[in-house]
Order: sequence, then structure tokens, then C-alpha cells
Amino acid sequence: MRALKYLSLILLIFCCFDPMAYAEDDSEPVVGNITQVQGRAQLFRSGKVERITQNTILQEGDRVITTSSGRVGLRMRDNSRILLANTTEFEIKRYQFDPVAGTSDARFKLVKGAFRAITGAIGQQSDPQFEVETPVATIGIRGTDFWGGFIFNGDLDVAMFRGKGVYIRNSQGMTEITRKGHGVTVQEGVAPPAAKPWPDRKLRQAMESTQL
Repeated sequence: MRALKYLSLILLIFCCFDPMAYAEDDSEPVVGNITQVQGRAQLFRSGKVERITQNTILQEGDRVITTSSGRVGLRMRDNSRILLANTTEFEIKRYQFDPVAGTSDARFKLVKGAFRAITGAIGQQSDPQFEVETPVATIGIRGTDFWGGFIFNGDLDVAMFRGKGVYIRNSQGMTEITRKGHGVTVQEGVAPPAAKPWPDRKLRQAMESTQL
């Protein structure tokens, strides 16, 4: 039954994206697309700037930047969804996903702002590789719905809304969030502290910052 469910998910993914699809310049594979746009946002690719619209394709190396009024929704090939808050800079550093072999290597970078990620098929793999690098620490998942950003006091905040777990690591140490509604605040140059429950108000503010 579990195998049938996973097969159905794979078929759904391939209906949404052609795994051999390439961009118009026929040089880089398509790794996702823009599904929602609110306000203004830009795409930086190979030194060029493009205005983002719904269904804009995404490739490795793309950097999405939202304005003070902009919010954007991304959908990756494995059906992972990434929602970007306003005044956010987010880069797709690497994205590899093989549903047949059950392997992945998805690496992103949050330069500023905030994001929410709801993992798709990658989150169901036995050893998912899905990380978001930030200037303060790297956030990784075990298969989950999580949020990260710098919108509260300038430090890195990370929270888990549901799922298996989130780890946060830097050169000083590592911690894990294993319970929904818990989060951490990480200061630059300091080891990530133990997770603790977030107040409902803070959880709500985090959710609303990326709501589309």
C-alpha cells in the first residue's frame, strides 16, 4: 500500500514537470517554476534581471528577490513548495532529484528576509538532502513544513509547523527541532540553542509573513 502511494506521488510529479525539460536556451534543466506572485519580484539569472510572473521557470543558480510589497511562491520538481516573504533574497544553489533512485540534493540560500518550505517527495525519502544556507547557520530537514527568517530582531529564527524534524547547524554546533510549534533563535557566531515552544503570536506572525 505504501509503495502504491509513493508510485502515485511520482506519477503526479512527472505530470507536473517533465524531468528532461530544458529552458529556452537549452542549457540548463528546469528545476521548478513560479506558481504565485504578489506585488513585484525579480529573477537574477546569469547576470541578467527578469521580472517574475506566474509560471516563470526556475533553474539552478537562479536568485529570486522580492520587493517590500512582493511575495512569491515556488514549486520544485518534487512538488516541494517554497513561499518567500517580502524583502527577501533567495537562491537555488543546487537541485537534484531522482525519484527512481530515491536520491536528492537540494540546496538553497537565504540571504535576507524569510521563507516557508513544505517538502514534497524529497521529504519522504529515507535520506532526504534538503538544506537552506543562511549567513548565520544552515537549516536542514528530515521531511517537514518549516519556516526561517530574519524578520523579528535581526537574528535567524527557525520554526517547525509540522513534520519529522529540522536541524540547524553552524561552525559552533547543532540543534534539532522535533516538535511542531517549537523554534530556535540563532545569533551570529553562537551555537544554535535548544528548541523551545514559540508563543502563538510569534508562530502566527511567521506564517503570515509568507502567506499567499
